[in-house]
Amino acid sequence: MRIVLVEPSYEINIGFVARCMKNFGFKELYIVNPESFGDIAIKFSAHASDILKNAVICKDLKEAIKDVDLVIGTTSNIGNERNLRRIAIPITEIRPIAEKNKVAVLFGNERTGLKNEQIDLCDILVYIPTSDEYPSLNLSHAVAIFMYEMRRDGKIRTINYEIASKEDKEFIMKFVEELLIKSGLRGIKLQHSILIFKRLLDRAYLSKREAKALLGTFSRMKKLAETWST
Repeated sequence: MRIVLVEPSYEINIGFVARCMKNFGFKELYIVNPESFGDIAIKFSAHASDILKNAVICKDLKEAIKDVDLVIGTTSNIGNERNLRRIAIPITEIRPIAEKNKVAVLFGNERTGLKNEQIDLCDILVYIPTSDEYPSLNLSHAVAIFMYEMRRDGKIRTINYEIASKEDKEFIMKFVEELLIKSGLRGIKLQHSILIFKRLLDRAYLSKREAKALLGTFSRMKKLAETWST
């Protein structure tokens, strides 16, 4: 599992995150456009300086997630029916897919969290249950809790099949968008429908076989829709 810190402001938090990663046995750290990164981070990483020395520094988020199958974003701002972009699930629900698949987990800036354009790059959003009065956690604390949840049974729970790749889901979404456009949807209604279907698709943890079946179904639906329009 890859831990991705997106535009972190404070080196002390980067150091503490590395220390937590060492505690829980996570090794892969990517840091996107940090405000600063150097001796302070190493100092507060304690005996986890190797995590920082091997960390990958990226100029933008797309670079940090380009080779993973699933992108999980973390948020304290839980969405609702009026804010579909930020609808999130509890972190415990994503454990089954964590080990056998290439996953990146994103943690946003200490002050702003993940921005909307960064949220749009996520397949699933998760939240840590906290007080409604003050839901935001310190960055390193949030990372520590997340990793504890992944490890608390002594090992990461897994599923016994290979999930659909990012490319599989992109092909499915391409068919969905084309069918929605052919149905007459436009503008904000089209955007909302695409977002809803994408979130459903990502929460379903599709297998490779299921993705192939869906692609075949949507391909036939597209051909049928084309005959109706002629």
